[in-house]
Amino acid sequence: MIRVIVVGLGPIGFACARAVQADSSMQLVGLVDTDEAKVGLTLSELGNRSDTSAKGPRVTDHLAAAVSDGADMAVLTTASRFDDIAPMLMELLDHHLAVVSSCEQMLWPWYRHNALANDVNAAAERANRAILGTGVNPGFVMDTLAVVLSLVVRRVTQVRCVRRVDAALRRQPLQAKVGATMTPQQFGQLAQKGQIGHKGLAESVALLAAGLGRKVQPDSVVETLEPHLATQPIQSSLGLIEPGSVAGIHNIGRWQGANLKIELDLTMAVGLDDPKDVIELDGPVPLSLSIPGSVPGDSATVAVLINHIQAVHQARPGLRTMLEMPPVGCRGQDA
Repeated sequence: MIRVIVVGLGPIGFACARAVQADSSMQLVGLVDTDEAKVGLTLSELGNRSDTSAKGPRVTDHLAAAVSDGADMAVLTTASRFDDIAPMLMELLDHHLAVVSSCEQMLWPWYRHNALANDVNAAAERANRAILGTGVNPGFVMDTLAVVLSLVVRRVTQVRCVRRVDAALRRQPLQAKVGATMTPQQFGQLAQKGQIGHKGLAESVALLAAGLGRKVQPDSVVETLEPHLATQPIQSSLGLIEPGSVAGIHNIGRWQGANLKIELDLTMAVGLDDPKDVIELDGPVPLSLSIPGSVPGDSATVAVLINHIQAVHQARPGLRTMLEMPPVGCRGQDA
């Protein structure tokens, strides 16, 4: 029985907590969030369900309280930037917890935060615990899956991954993150400050390149970010998107080096038609993989995190990556 706490109870964290609670191989022992409106509530009460019994842990804003009765693992779903979550990682390691996190930049934190990543790795080794950054994107669709597909060829000269996501099917925070309902001018201002759009595209490029035996140097991935504009009125969780307003993002990351080109092409927009995931490998034996409808991001993120709990709990201490993890399948039998 692996004792698990969940840190960060937004839509993804809440779903992770419910998945842990439903899994007979795990025990949910702690819930952590800084939102005062959530502190003191049980998971049932957070979900506004009719069952308001005092079963299970109550939300606390202090990590020490969440682990006071003992814990083995933490699921961390709070922020996208690695430097923002590093203090919490250090605190979790001080309590000797292994960690699996949805932090996008934690997929390959050496790209933007090399020194900090090395410090966190050293702390994990001292704590004799493994920590892993993963998810569906980054973490699987546009990086790990492409590496796995390349297993069956001897040479790859170019990788192109295309992901088209209908954000209407995603949680409200993601619709906000891609700028739904904004004007192009508002989008542009936030884009210049790095305050909007997908995080982790360069980290996906770095992990994918590493899986193919190359090293991506910091600042060598060329990224472009443009708004995807609505051509007709579209209803979103944030309100009506008028024609000419922002429905989402079109984000491209490109890198070239050591006889390899990588292009990751991501569109996430409310009302996007023809959602899909495509991986194309060029070389003497070209390969193409297509997933119609695209991998469902929210439920897939939860699944990747929960399915990795046992593997991370048993992994070699340190800051691990998806390239080092054994193949992990769906283990859920009770949810």
